[in-house]
Parts: sequence; C-alpha cells; structure tokens
Amino acid sequence: MDETRLRQWESVLQADTALRTRLQRLNPKGYAATRKGDLLELKVAGAGKPIVVNWDGDQICVGRRQATNPFLSWRLGADKFSELFLSGKNPPVLVAMNNDQKNIAAGADHHNGSLAISFMVILQECAEGGGAA
Repeated sequence: MDETRLRQWESVLQADTALRTRLQRLNPKGYAATRKGDLLELKVAGAGKPIVVNWDGDQICVGRRQATNPFLSWRLGADKFSELFLSGKNPPVLVAMNNDQKNIAAGADHHNGSLAISFMVILQECAEGGGAA
C-alpha cells in the first residue's frame, strides 16, 4: 500500500458530497450525529501501521498510523486486503465482513457504523475504477 493510493482514497472520500452531508448531519437535539476522530481502522497483517480514516468535524483524512479509539477496527490478512481493496475483483465489503466477524470490533452507534462501511465501499469502488484508481 503506497502513499499515492492513500492520497487517492482520501481525495475520493473528500469529494463525495453525499458522504460529507452524512458526516455533518445533526441529531434531533442539534448535536453532531457523527463522532469526531478515527472512525475506521484497517489493520493489515505484515503491513506495518494500520490504515486509518479520520473525521475531524471538517475534513476526512486517510493515513497510516496507530488509531486512537477507532469506531470500527478490522484486522485482515494481506491477501484478503489486496483482494478487497486493490484488485478490482472482489466480493462486496459487507459479504467479506460477515465472513470475518471474529476480526472486527465496532461500536454500537448505527450512524457511525454505516459511515465506516461507506468509507470501505468507496475505497473498494476506487479499485474497480469507479473513483480514482
């Protein structure tokens, strides 16, 4: 996983206006419905630091570092990661997640959970040519 791919993923996430709207949504009491911080952490075996998607309340960032209290953390092997996020030939993210439950830890909030899955779907679509590849 190179820096160029991470920047492409970040660019596609930042350009998605529907995702930005969902990230900035307010709850019925008028508070931000999305928690700030690390929402997604992908720990790839043998790849060093995890891939982290962070929301600071204004911007989405993608980087390689140790996550701080991520909403969703997924440990997966290098082959599975390549198949899902780099090959362009892959099963849907939700199918893969359902087959790998023991390696996934997530909080209980539905809104943040759906956002974290949205991040992964967008990353997967990048490999398929739907975004920057």
